[in-house]
Amino acid sequence: LAEANKTRVVMEAEAEAEAIQVKGEAEAYAIEAKAHAEAEQMAKKADAWKDYQDAAMVDMVLETLPKIASEIAQPLANAKKITMVSSGKGDVGAKKLTNEVMSIMEKL
Repeated sequence: LAEANKTRVVMEAEAEAEAIQVKGEAEAYAIEAKAHAEAEQMAKKADAWKDYQDAAMVDMVLETLPKIASEIAQPLANAKKITMVSSGKGDVGAKKLTNEVMSIMEKL
């Protein structure tokens, strides 16, 4: 009877230890799954933020570009006379002037 009681106590202790171990493994798995989901969510937010920043930058450039072109061309609008000297290579006349303005805008 004492041996049976001893065996029962040992088996109960082993069962309790195994239950604690299984519970711990389940909690660890849940924590790992939650961390993985949060990391994936953060990566998606980072991608969305990057896309937003790129779109905002393009929007800002497109909104500002006409103003910049106007500022660059303003001195030309005030000129009464423009004398252009050319070596004969490349563009001449109004096309050369327009290309110069565009070249300045590209550099900005």
